[in-house]
Amino acid sequence: MTVPLRKASKRASDHVDPDMGARSLPRYVQVANDLIFRITDGQLPIGSLLPKEVDLSVQYGVSRHTMREALRRLLDAGMVLRRRRLGTTVVATVPVGTYRQPTSSIDDLVQYGMDTTMIVRSMRRIKCDASTAEVLDCDVGREWLRVETLRTRPSDQLPICTTNIYLDRELDRVESELRKSARAISAIIESLYGARICEIDQSIQSITLDADVAKLLKVKPGSPGLRATRRYYDAAHKLLEFAMAIHPGDRFVYLTHLKRS
Repeated sequence: MTVPLRKASKRASDHVDPDMGARSLPRYVQVANDLIFRITDGQLPIGSLLPKEVDLSVQYGVSRHTMREALRRLLDAGMVLRRRRLGTTVVATVPVGTYRQPTSSIDDLVQYGMDTTMIVRSMRRIKCDASTAEVLDCDVGREWLRVETLRTRPSDQLPICTTNIYLDRELDRVESELRKSARAISAIIESLYGARICEIDQSIQSITLDADVAKLLKVKPGSPGLRATRRYYDAAHKLLEFAMAIHPGDRFVYLTHLKRS
């Protein structure tokens, strides 16, 4: 249920002035602070939907860009979730240092790519040995593009995950695009080739982080982690992308919403 915002109380007005430009803080920070106050004050309880971005822009007297940045601060704080076509939902009453990823649809995974920053660490073409071929369900010696990445949030340079990605050799234009773009790889595939990701198989397993991965994720060796393995298929059930992401256990949460059809 969408919760309409009441007129700011005297205490709330300490966070956002009618003349917002008179304060030293950027406008989007002032708006974010006021929304955080409303959440912690119980005006916007957990599970409630915020008004649409365009409506919030009008209510606060700011541009869509300013409102988008304010909402991003709440997203980065782990207080709300933004889901395509479903809106922005309050999920916590206090800021947390954990990234929360909804995984209820393919669109959610694409949105994750848009909400985070991907850093490409390396790219190289490899020929599968027996063990890799078994994982990718292909012939030994088949060529794939292997991409190693780190993901961060725009407001926090601590990595969310490190990912090893294998791309089908026929997707040769992805390599050059990745050298100039940080978009989600699945989005690049769809835009370059007109292919559509129609199925994703995902498995999640708890692991202990070894020294090399722990160093990349900036945690102590032996810390708990989550390993998410995903296989991306097109309409013909052809494997286009295989990705194995490793997350620090205290910095990432998977959220799933299931609905009976």
